[in-house]
Amino acid sequence: MAVLLFLTLILLHLLQDQLQPLFEFNRTAIYEGQWWRLVTAHLFHTNNWHLLMNLGGFVLIMLLHGAYYSNRRFVLNLFLGNLLIGLALLCWSPDISFYVGLSGWLHALLVCGCCIDIERHWSSGWLILLAVFGKVLWEQWQGASNEVVTLIGADVATDAHLFGAIVGLLLYVSMLFRRTVALTSATMASATNKHSAE
Repeated sequence: MAVLLFLTLILLHLLQDQLQPLFEFNRTAIYEGQWWRLVTAHLFHTNNWHLLMNLGGFVLIMLLHGAYYSNRRFVLNLFLGNLLIGLALLCWSPDISFYVGLSGWLHALLVCGCCIDIERHWSSGWLILLAVFGKVLWEQWQGASNEVVTLIGADVATDAHLFGAIVGLLLYVSMLFRRTVALTSATMASATNKHSAE
């Protein structure tokens, strides 16, 4: 699924002029009922540099944590992550009228993977997690670097990075919850079968 997303991002960028106006985060259009934009906006980019930066980040994250996600889990994280980030931008970033880019979700994916690293007692998980939240807090305080703004030809939506990092924690907690429910159900089923056998 990661390869499919990689190729989809490139294809959508090639069709940017035709499709982006229909799928970008547009606050007015969303208020008018075009809710799909909350999810689809993250699949488009402002220019080639913006796309390349996000593709590079995506490849690095998949090299670090790609093995943690089944195809089903990957798609679920992609959909829920983008939806939650889009909703957060809609509710808590009123100054953002238009938005495109995958970087918010990349922050979510990285944070979720770091939490799994920590669960497995890998100290690198803590280091990367602290670095991500340090970066996010720095951006909230100082804003994005002028070099990045110039490179992508647009203001950097630093709120999307903050919301993405928080959503990454929520995605991890949801994984823990589902795992606990599945384990409890399996334990109860096993106990029931044992009791029936007796």
